[in-house]
Amino acid sequence: MEAFLKILTLILISSVKFAFGPSFAYLNEKYDFTWLETNVYAIMGGMIGVTIFMHVSDWLIHMYEKVRDYIFKRKRRRNTMFSPPVADTPALLEIHYQYVESMVPQKKIFSARTRRMVRIWKKYGLMGLAALTPVIFSIPIGTFFMTRLEKNKKKIIFYMFISITCWSLIITTFFQLSHVRTLHEIIK
Repeated sequence: MEAFLKILTLILISSVKFAFGPSFAYLNEKYDFTWLETNVYAIMGGMIGVTIFMHVSDWLIHMYEKVRDYIFKRKRRRNTMFSPPVADTPALLEIHYQYVESMVPQKKIFSARTRRMVRIWKKYGLMGLAALTPVIFSIPIGTFFMTRLEKNKKKIIFYMFISITCWSLIITTFFQLSHVRTLHEIIK
């Protein structure tokens, strides 16, 4: 049961913030995974995270568009140039008026991270964003942006699998070599 919890922890950490998964396994002395086990569990966790967040981001995008449309329609009715009509007369009165939309365009708010992702997307495309997502951005944020910018989900999964595999091999090899070097220094 304890081994299962260790594996599950590594998978869950890798599914959200990938670079922390293999690092956590090597830096925590309770985790005695081999190089291969660390890679397999980290890659598995990363791909589970990509798959889950890809489907969750589709749902979030859909809900965001519904809420945005609802708020936009309500705002359009509220932010008008005319006040609600008032008539103080005993006779029936028919009033016709037309709403005027605001001429000032809504300013989009971008964070530094969003601007960086858009620059990477424009310069390198899906491959560049997929390559940097596991280590610089987190898997949920990178997957969300990729699903917004690329509609082919198989392509996203393929590039993310290659990226996650490469980063896992690099991180675990780095920790394996640095761990072996420190053991050699301790022995001498």
